Amino acid sequence: MNTWLTASVVAVAAASLAVSAGAQETPPPGFKLHGRFLGIGGCLKTLIGPGAEPGTQRVYASHIYGGDTLDIVAVDPLTGKTDVFPSPIPGEIGAWAMALGADGQVYVGTLPTAHVLRLDWAQRKLVDLGRPSETEQYIWQLALGTDKKLYGCTYPSAKLVRFDPATGKGEDLGRMDDAQLYARSVAADDKGFVYVGIGSEKRHIVAYEIATGTHRDVLPADLAGGGWGSVARGSDGVVYGTAGSQNLRLEGWNAVPIPPDQVRGPEPLRLADGRTVSYDGRTVSVTDPKTNQAEKHDTGYLGKSQSLFRIGLGPDGRLYGSTAMPIHFLWADPDSDKWEEIGQPGGGEFYSFLAHKDVLIGAAYSGNAPLMIYRPGQPWAPDAKPTGNPWLVHYDGENAGWRPMAMIAGPEDKVYIGAVSGYGLLGGPLCVFDPATGKVDQYLHLVKDQSVVALALLPDGRIVGGATVGGGGGSHSTETEAKLFIYDPVKREKLFETVPVPGEGAINALAVGADGMVYGFAGAKLFVFDAKEQKVIDSAAHDLGGIIFNAVFPGPDGRLLGLAGKGVFDIDPATRRPRLLAPYPGGVHGGYALRGRQVFFTAGPQIVSYNLP
Repeated sequence: MNTWLTASVVAVAAASLAVSAGAQETPPPGFKLHGRFLGIGGCLKTLIGPGAEPGTQRVYASHIYGGDTLDIVAVDPLTGKTDVFPSPIPGEIGAWAMALGADGQVYVGTLPTAHVLRLDWAQRKLVDLGRPSETEQYIWQLALGTDKKLYGCTYPSAKLVRFDPATGKGEDLGRMDDAQLYARSVAADDKGFVYVGIGSEKRHIVAYEIATGTHRDVLPADLAGGGWGSVARGSDGVVYGTAGSQNLRLEGWNAVPIPPDQVRGPEPLRLADGRTVSYDGRTVSVTDPKTNQAEKHDTGYLGKSQSLFRIGLGPDGRLYGSTAMPIHFLWADPDSDKWEEIGQPGGGEFYSFLAHKDVLIGAAYSGNAPLMIYRPGQPWAPDAKPTGNPWLVHYDGENAGWRPMAMIAGPEDKVYIGAVSGYGLLGGPLCVFDPATGKVDQYLHLVKDQSVVALALLPDGRIVGGATVGGGGGSHSTETEAKLFIYDPVKREKLFETVPVPGEGAINALAVGADGMVYGFAGAKLFVFDAKEQKVIDSAAHDLGGIIFNAVFPGPDGRLLGLAGKGVFDIDPATRRPRLLAPYPGGVHGGYALRGRQVFFTAGPQIVSYNLP
């Protein structure tokens, strides 16, 4: 099982909740607080439903907050007035699923512990109705069946769950596929069937008959393949499916291939009087389809604290950061608590930053492009042309679902990027990127069935890389031990690979010390690798907590420094052992940036620096 999103975004969010109050207190000696992010979390779902007063309607929007808890925002589309309903469950950061029950009330399916909530206007709060399945983390979608019960699709066991608003009882209806992890979409027709779209290694579409409780895969054999099966109810009440590029009409136990022009899309956000609604968090607009005239209102919704997912130092000496879902891309002053949002270039998050000459390169999951080149100080004008700011770089074979964990500068002004592969895939790439031309060469399976997640430049110009046995979400690992490799950027080939720490499945960070040795972290062990001799010469356990991905680096005096869950550490050059320099209460969650003798990192929504002694 692969849980990159859960392990990164959700784990950081949970840790951030634990320190959200403390992060604003006076820091320990040597530490300084800088900017603290506040903004609107990604909107995962919207719908139109009844308001608190009879005859009124509201726009209901679900917002996710890494580092806090989800909000359901109820907006009066005619005035913009909002009521905010926070999660009653600590740690529930988001909700992809939201639907109207047969009783006209709003029901919500959450993450990361898959609860069902009901919005109660009388009490003006969200009410926790429990977990339909004890094994699940996400309820992705909810659909109303002909039996007036709500059906949800889940992760990580690809289950169908059911909730009865009349009795308050939830049911686990079991796995819809024995191997896949994602039941990602669900839709119900008017004839007693519920359909589930499944992936991501292999796609399936499953039909579930309410009357009998039986289910089976209805996807035609010739449409089987990798990726996702998806389902959605059209505006005509028919449920349509998609498998690859083929559209389907779902009729009970039959999936009938149809051309695209026969598909009816979902019903838009529409008020009872026929006007359509759009919502972006800050504003709500109502448009009359007869006149095409729109009325826009500010919502006044400001959001709340949201964890900073990554941080880096730009070529201009400023700090740059990204939240997750969506990408709130921001700069921050390293000498004060001032910060400012620059833009929102996508619904995912930046996984890595690199200052390269006079630009900042960002590599993103689910961004407007997988790679972006930003020119500090110039107007924000995203474009796929080289003149864009950022320049949105696309390339053949790109996968928006990649997780570009590592990025370094290499020989001949090239940039090297290591990434976890996209959904359902193994063998995440090493990419060679030329920022001058936008050209990207991608090498998949450089280490068979492993993804490249750590990189460092050797003194002789070769590159050393570390891998993880994990792949994209929904994939199943075939390897058990993470490999270390040496790559020749001139010959464009792998020269060597080995298992540096037997039994460990991921190498989290690599750095080259002043002695020319490669220092790496895998699990709870530090290892030392001699690249010339091509062998591990030392290893030892550590108790620093989780090492922050790719946050081990040379300091101003040549010592290797690093960030771990417990705080800032260095590696003693005499003993080749890590030692905790300064613990940080509540823990370190992300990093790093180094400016002079200041090490910058994130603790939830807070930017923190430590001044090296």
